[in-house]
Amino acid sequence: MRPGTVLLACAALAGLLQGGEPLSLARALRLVGEQSQAAEAARASLAGAREETAQVQGLYWPEVQIQGGYWTTDHRPELLSQPLRIGPLTVPSQVFPTSDSQAWRYKASVQYLLWDFGRRSGALSASRAREEAVAGSGDADLLKAQSGVAARYFTLLNLKAQKRVLIQRREALETHLGHVRALFEQGVVARNDFLRTEVALRAVGDAEHALDQAYASALEGLNVAMGLPPGTAQELPETLAGPPALPWDEAGCRARAREANPAVRAARAKAQALSDQATFRRRDFLPALAAEASHTYAQNPFLTHEHETSLFVGLSWKLFDGGVRAARVRQAEAETARARRDLQEAERQAEATAAASLRAFHQSLREVGTARLNVAAAEENLRMTGDQYQEGLVRNTDVLDAESVLAESRSALEDRRYRAYAQQAALLAALGEDLPAFFEADAPREQ
Repeated sequence: MRPGTVLLACAALAGLLQGGEPLSLARALRLVGEQSQAAEAARASLAGAREETAQVQGLYWPEVQIQGGYWTTDHRPELLSQPLRIGPLTVPSQVFPTSDSQAWRYKASVQYLLWDFGRRSGALSASRAREEAVAGSGDADLLKAQSGVAARYFTLLNLKAQKRVLIQRREALETHLGHVRALFEQGVVARNDFLRTEVALRAVGDAEHALDQAYASALEGLNVAMGLPPGTAQELPETLAGPPALPWDEAGCRARAREANPAVRAARAKAQALSDQATFRRRDFLPALAAEASHTYAQNPFLTHEHETSLFVGLSWKLFDGGVRAARVRQAEAETARARRDLQEAERQAEATAAASLRAFHQSLREVGTARLNVAAAEENLRMTGDQYQEGLVRNTDVLDAESVLAESRSALEDRRYRAYAQQAALLAALGEDLPAFFEADAPREQ
């Protein structure tokens, strides 16, 4: 683990130990964006894509080179002239040295591509589109990680709520056990009523212990998903008031998913990058105009000028390469066609996912309303059954059944509430919404 991550974890832990506020959902989601593995991977991928763009931008600058060193040969370079015949006279061959066998030499040059008929601009446009695609892919991975953390967060709150339901059930059973003991001592009921109630109490105790173990494991999973050490102490709020209202109908969700879903944005950028790449490949058939300015020095006493400065401007045009460029163009066009089909599929998938998530969210809200009515009815049923038991009108099993129905109703209510929250988070992720900002705006509702 890097030192920065350790410091952040220690700071978070120190804040909790000093009596800080409970870990809100918005803060948990921001931790995912700051130090989770998905966030680190997204930042690294984006940094690499930006460096590729920087490499393409470097093509707009001149290239400066300098070469130099000590030159030596095994003999002194010389030129041999041909014999010269002048009338009856013949002048024998002459030897003319061209340089010493050892000398210092260097060359400094500046090369610049004056015009390439848009190849650089096409490459830059494709690189920037690839950068956008990488950013969109990183956003999609991060939103997926945040959605997973939200689900873990709601699971933890649901476990806390289920623990409260068990505590309420244990208290109710303990109260009922007191009534059974009193009636048993009076000889009104048999001993099996007393034993049956004790069995129910012990079962509740085991369920509480199992919930504690599940909570500890889920909390470790949440810490890891947020990029923290598994054993980091966290305090979560006791409950949330309820999922905040959404401002979109199904048509609005479909439209937002087609435009803002990060996977769709990544696919759209990828298609654009490949289209620009195909355009860039087509321009490979065009010539390039380049210039070079250079200055050379060669240590040579036999030359009039040891220093030389030159300027070259010329055209380079590859006329034939065996079909390599044409094959690259066809390959780029095929990849572009596939990317456009992938974009269409991504848009359809995002739209369908958003619509399904919205329907599931509305169904969960409906079930929450039903669960509240069931809790109210179960509470009244337990009250009536308890009174009837003390009057000898019903059996002990009827009271235990009524208490079990109430506990199940309360458990279902909490489960439906946090399921609705998780489905809402999945919907927001499909819409490409900023999850931390959305739930931070709803922070006053957290209790």
